[in-house]
Amino acid sequence: RQMRGISLPGSLAEYVALPANSVVPVPAHLSFEAASTLPIAGTTAWNALRAADVGPGSVVVLLGTGGVSIFTLQLAKAAGATVIITSSSDEKLERAKALGADHLINYRSTPDWDGKVLELTDGLGADLIVETGGAATFARAVNATAPGGTLFTIGFVTGAEATVDLLPIIIKALKVVGNNTGSVSDLKDAARAIGAARIEPVVDKVFSQEEATEAYTHMAAGGLHFGKLVFGLDW
Repeated sequence: RQMRGISLPGSLAEYVALPANSVVPVPAHLSFEAASTLPIAGTTAWNALRAADVGPGSVVVLLGTGGVSIFTLQLAKAAGATVIITSSSDEKLERAKALGADHLINYRSTPDWDGKVLELTDGLGADLIVETGGAATFARAVNATAPGGTLFTIGFVTGAEATVDLLPIIIKALKVVGNNTGSVSDLKDAARAIGAARIEPVVDKVFSQEEATEAYTHMAAGGLHFGKLVFGLDW
């Protein structure tokens, strides 16, 4: 599947021509800047919850405070789940708490964060872990996932190649799911859910098109933003 801004150029275009069946109505309560976060971050978060059938009583673990993690936090809380979130920043953890996160783990001061997840869940683990770390965090994520749980793998901040012990995955009957955003149908479902719950996407900073280099540099630096970075258009 070809995606503008990923496999196709044009992510900074002000206008594009698209097939009518590839666009989705914007939830009425959202600005264009907020709505721009739905096609990737919002849809990926929605697919994560669906993959694990998250609902009241579910336990969700989120690694980091980027766009997908924060969207998953908001959607998971709307679904009645308990959310555990990790970060290296206490300030970001407090912001996540304000959005409804139930338990906060600073992985700098608690490097064995998987053990903390097990402690918080009475040894059971999480029904869903949204794995963004990759090589350095995958084994801990496997350890922290409950039997029959879902490991939703969407990133590899610490590297894409890892040596994996298959035994705990097999013994616990874990579901390891990769995700490449989603379909138009997924986006429609995500938009409906976000509209129904009146979720306000977290936009950390809005850049102008003239600030594109600054925006990409800011994103590449890592660890600076909370939620999404967005380009605004002066229409």
